[in-house]
Amino acid sequence: MNDNILKIRTLVDRFFEGDTTLDEEQQLYDFFAQEPAVLPDDLKPLRQMFLDLAAVQHVAENVPQPAAQKPLHASNRRRWIVAAAVAVLLAGGALTLFMRNAQTEADDEYVAYIYGQRTTDRTVVLDEMQKTMTAMASTDGADVVEEQLKSMFCNQ
Repeated sequence: MNDNILKIRTLVDRFFEGDTTLDEEQQLYDFFAQEPAVLPDDLKPLRQMFLDLAAVQHVAENVPQPAAQKPLHASNRRRWIVAAAVAVLLAGGALTLFMRNAQTEADDEYVAYIYGQRTTDRTVVLDEMQKTMTAMASTDGADVVEEQLKSMFCNQ
């Protein structure tokens, strides 16, 4: 029995180093399947681990393997090709709409609210801006702006 225990201890060391074969691991599983009273005291803490590993191996061996995939038939290939073409067309259409919307927003650079109404006409916006600047220049606009800023921030 001493030679067997020595061999098991060697196998345990090799197991933890990752050097055991599947047959050697099965020998360890079989050894640790014995009653705990038969095992040497230094190996008893490893018993449950090897029992668990044996159970995992048993389950893994009994899992059914998936069947080999059948090749796609011509009709299935056509469906995939049609689906891919539709996806490309939808993506292209969405991109076109997005780009058209982005261009429309870029054209609206000139935006002003004149007497409460939104105006995007370039000439109307520029004309109204010119009128405002002319009115400010004729009334010494710098003083007016300065007074408005002082009244807003200094009288609080």
